[in-house]
Amino acid sequence: MSPTKTTKTTKTENISYLQAIAISVGAIIGWGAYVMPGDLFLPESQLLGSSVAILIGTLAIYMVARAYINLLTQTPEHESGGIYWIEKYINRKHAYVYGWGVAIGYISIVALNISAVALLLRYLLPSSLQIGYLYSIAGWEVYASEVFVCSAAIILFSYINLRGVQVGAKIQLYIALFMIVSVTALFFGSLWAVPTTETFLPTDMPSSSITSLVWLPILAVMPWAYVGFETTPQISKAISDSKTKTKSIILISLIAGVLFYFLINYFTALNMSFDYQAIQNSGWATGEGIENRIGSIGIGLLSIAMIGSILSGINGFILSSVKLLESMGESSLLPSVFTDKRQRFSKTKAVTIIAIVCLFSPWLGRNYLLDIVSMASLGITVGFAYVTMADLLNERRKNQAGILNYLSVLISLIFISLLLLPFSPAALSLNAYILLAVFIVLGAIGYRKIVYAGSDSSN
Repeated sequence: MSPTKTTKTTKTENISYLQAIAISVGAIIGWGAYVMPGDLFLPESQLLGSSVAILIGTLAIYMVARAYINLLTQTPEHESGGIYWIEKYINRKHAYVYGWGVAIGYISIVALNISAVALLLRYLLPSSLQIGYLYSIAGWEVYASEVFVCSAAIILFSYINLRGVQVGAKIQLYIALFMIVSVTALFFGSLWAVPTTETFLPTDMPSSSITSLVWLPILAVMPWAYVGFETTPQISKAISDSKTKTKSIILISLIAGVLFYFLINYFTALNMSFDYQAIQNSGWATGEGIENRIGSIGIGLLSIAMIGSILSGINGFILSSVKLLESMGESSLLPSVFTDKRQRFSKTKAVTIIAIVCLFSPWLGRNYLLDIVSMASLGITVGFAYVTMADLLNERRKNQAGILNYLSVLISLIFISLLLLPFSPAALSLNAYILLAVFIVLGAIGYRKIVYAGSDSSN
């Protein structure tokens, strides 16, 4: 028998259907959509291989998302969310592991978006505004001015989220609209700017970009790329509309995600004249291509789109992290550092701790971002595995489990294998393993104090 759960601390703050879509889509289209084409998608896999990888990855994520949709539509609203599902269909101990893994993923993505602010500033502003050189780390120079701006961003959005879910959701909707309009304009602007001497598709698209499996690293980061849909269950209790609409939010966000990734990947390659060597050598291929083809107007639109994506990622994942931690608190799965004097979940403490952790990210520089991406992907894939397993167990109890339920679990395990198996081209780096070890130790301490002790006291 589980220990008595803590009392809910605050009344539910409702957000609208459109605001919930904005949170999910904004969380999917983060800074990576504008950086990964040049850093990961195009250099090895080219346009054909990367497009195939994005398509396969999206289909795989959809199979995982089916489990979330099934559980959302089959459980009471007050039990919606991963923590409740894992605790109900598996057990309390695994609910803690799920919560810890997904929390790592969410907070890592907030940190990633904070770090991307420095990248954008460096590209858009003259070098004379890089003030206060501090040190170099992995070839990246860290400046006090960039650290200050990044820190100000995390403090601002922490304050916004402390004011309430509704405030953050309203801001998220406006940010998402600016982002959609800007990316659409960049796509058509890129098509318009193609010289008559060039084509809209590369003349050579070798099949080796697919058959050589060089696109596997792209597939491995798809959980990180699409994790935005996972935020919907975390905020589902706050969505004022019906469960049917909640279900559609996941589908809409996945469709929007694949469209955005295809468009940005395509116009990055197009604007760089499908010169993959130049893309690999570029510091930021998407920005360089836009500047060369469309000029200052294009850079202005790209800046609006990327700023919107970065801010929506920061805002959306802080909001979702808090809701996840609140669910853990309601199930007595949080250490006392997240609770108030009455042992109830403290939103103020949760937001403060998230902010403190993320304030370290601008000090690490850009070249550790891929390691944090891998960490985020691993945390999210652990969450995928647990939710798909919970859905499978639920269907088996009703004698309704089908091959798609088993396939969803298998896909989640494949994602984990791509990151953990040493021979995988997408395997975690040594730095990522070190970060993983730190989080495992912290999680193990919490497990012993909360879950293990709680199980003993209930026997």
